[in-house]
Order: sequence, then structure tokens, then C-alpha cells
Amino acid sequence: MTRTRKILVVDDESSIRCLLYDVLSDRGFEVTQASDGQESLDQMEKNDFDLVITDIQMPRLDGISMLERMDKAGRKERVIVMTANPFEDRLSDSRPGRVVTRLLKPFKISSFLDIVVAATANSANSAVIEHQ
Repeated sequence: MTRTRKILVVDDESSIRCLLYDVLSDRGFEVTQASDGQESLDQMEKNDFDLVITDIQMPRLDGISMLERMDKAGRKERVIVMTANPFEDRLSDSRPGRVVTRLLKPFKISSFLDIVVAATANSANSAVIEHQ
């Protein structure tokens, strides 16, 4: 029997957080939500996650700063980054094992689920999933 995979969804838009929460929960994932990078770091102090799904542009603490703090804290979660900006280049190869993929908003839920399932199927697998 496999254990339930734990996912942290980080986005300042509550509608996106709720949609992803519903979709992932319906697929059997244990989902926690955070509205910005700081809240996500607070959640990570209390829990370990298999996957973090985060937006880049957020108030208080953005996704890039959150990733930097995760690195400094020695966090090992894999990450899917979501962005509405097709020209966002601040992720360029700086975290090759951690960032699984970058999704451009809006994206298809079916493609999103395929990526999440692949990213959580084997936590020890460090292969990067290519998706644009």
C-alpha cells in the first residue's frame, strides 16, 4: 500500500488555490493551501510535503524568494512553478533537481494532473519533466 502524497498549493488567487485543491483532493492527494510564499514557509515548518505547486508573482514573499529560502533551509520538496508571464526567466536552471516544470497559466487540468502524478510517483526520482 502506498502512502498518500502531500502537496502544498501556493497562490495568492483563492480561486486558483481552491480549484487545484478540489482537483488534487479528488485524485486522493492530501492538499494544504497557502496564499503566499511566507505562508507556505510557515506550513513547511509544520509539515513535510512531496510536492509544492507555486505561483511566482505573489505579495509579501514571491515564489522565487520562497524557493531561495527553501534551499537555505535544506528543504527537499520538488516544485512545480506556475506563472502567467511567458517571459519569466528568473528560474533559468538555478534549481535543476527541485523544479520539476514551469506551467504557463492558463493550463489544461488534464496536463497538470499528468505532471503532478509523474512528479509524485517516485519521490526519489529526480528526473525533470519537460512541459511548456
